[in-house]
Amino acid sequence: MTDNNPVMLTTRETGNDWCVLPAFLPLPGMGGLAVNAFLHKGQEPVLVDTGLAALGDAFLEALEAEIDLTDLRWIWLSHTDADHIGNLARILERAPRARVVTSFLGMGKMGLLGLDVSRVQLLEPGARLTLGDRELVPLRPPYYDAPETLGFLDTRSRTLFAADSFGALLPQPAENVAEIEAQTLRAGMVTWSAIDAPWLATVDRAALGRSLHALERLAPTTVLSGHLPLAEGNLSTLTALVHEAWCLAPATEADPQTIEAVAALLDSGMEIRQEA
Repeated sequence: MTDNNPVMLTTRETGNDWCVLPAFLPLPGMGGLAVNAFLHKGQEPVLVDTGLAALGDAFLEALEAEIDLTDLRWIWLSHTDADHIGNLARILERAPRARVVTSFLGMGKMGLLGLDVSRVQLLEPGARLTLGDRELVPLRPPYYDAPETLGFLDTRSRTLFAADSFGALLPQPAENVAEIEAQTLRAGMVTWSAIDAPWLATVDRAALGRSLHALERLAPTTVLSGHLPLAEGNLSTLTALVHEAWCLAPATEADPQTIEAVAALLDSGMEIRQEA
């Protein structure tokens, strides 16, 4: 990358009815981060997330090269962070038939941001989104950075959308996880996870492990992550890296802002004052 500006990359077909609308966001001193949206062009087309506002024109150009937005029926919001809803308002203007799929909390956050909630399709717990020839079964990814986060499993293609899970900082863009050297992938995933979901440092290791094993039982053919290149048949590689980093390593309280760390610091300070 020649500068620190985000850039749209070439749209990629996954081979299982989904395509990736990829972007890459350089992060000085840390490499960069994939910022992906996804499109299914089936009987009821669905767009998953809406990219970075900073790439608005380029993102819309890439999207409209794939679909006439008057045909778009659904916009699935994984969550309402800026890198996932950056072009939502503009797309809704051009896609009059599209409805936004999100949770009650997601709708509330949209309202707080001044976004139109009149076209929201609330996804209640246990509900599924039917797209004619398939269903998207909502699931809570094993880790995330916003409580409204919802991923899904596509019942027909066995495509898993993992939202922010399995994101990685990488030295340069890549089309597929298979292109990334193993140590680079591990380091990038661990670093980004520690930044995006710092609570992993003190998570219940057994509970996280059960969640990872449950994902493996779903046997997805493809993993779509908002912050990782396309992963085809790589789920066990990804879950193994997370398991090794956060389930086998001892829990740490290195973060000085944890409640325990602050309490210990204050206790120590009080003892010193009392002694004085």
